[in-house]
Amino acid sequence: MRLAICDDSEMERGVLQSLLKKYFSKAAISCEFTLYDRGTTLYYDVTEGMEFDIIFLDLFMEDSFGLAIAKKLRELSYRGRIIFCTASAEYALESYSVYAAGYIVKPYRIKDIRHTLDRLLPEYQYGSYGLIQKSAIKFIPVNEIMYVESSNTKCLLHRADGRVYNVYKKLTEIEEELDDTRFLRCHQSYLVNMNYVSEANESFLLQNGDTVLIRAKSRKAIQQKVLEYKEKMCRMRSYLSKHSVV
Repeated sequence: MRLAICDDSEMERGVLQSLLKKYFSKAAISCEFTLYDRGTTLYYDVTEGMEFDIIFLDLFMEDSFGLAIAKKLRELSYRGRIIFCTASAEYALESYSVYAAGYIVKPYRIKDIRHTLDRLLPEYQYGSYGLIQKSAIKFIPVNEIMYVESSNTKCLLHRADGRVYNVYKKLTEIEEELDDTRFLRCHQSYLVNMNYVSEANESFLLQNGDTVLIRAKSRKAIQQKVLEYKEKMCRMRSYLSKHSVV
């Protein structure tokens, strides 16, 4: 995982990094940290393509207001998690406007960090696909994988938020590792998450407008598999709706 800590206090950056290392080490998750003493520097790095799974952002810094930086990041279509860090919970309500994943009040305590991150950890551990990216492991929630395509000596994993990851494996190997009924090998070069299929003709049209090829000689059988899967999901949702406990 790639984590950013943005705080104008060197001491507090160090304390938070130390506690996070302890937490993720116990969870057996490898992390790469980037530390910032200015919110504007973090913002410019993200504009230039830096990606972070979680950003720990101090609300009150000398050069900027953390909530304003978070709003600018969301305007850039940053989809990662933002966790605010501050000595006061005064702006807790406003933090929801930028889809904050949590709020940690200083001084930092491991139990508060654990309380915040334990809610997020299953997203990165269970029902996730691990990628090695720049010597760190990035966990992609399986339900956010739209499709995977083979491209020469690598595969391109397309995520629902628009991010694309290089995976240096064969498509068959990725299919076996996912081992999930949501995914259909519809072509020699494509593995698609059927939840994102909106139309099935000579090719699949996905919800984001991308098209995925269908193997011509098996087109009818593949279209039938998607139809059966969609019907099954519909029946399941209907059942759960009728039998849910209020």
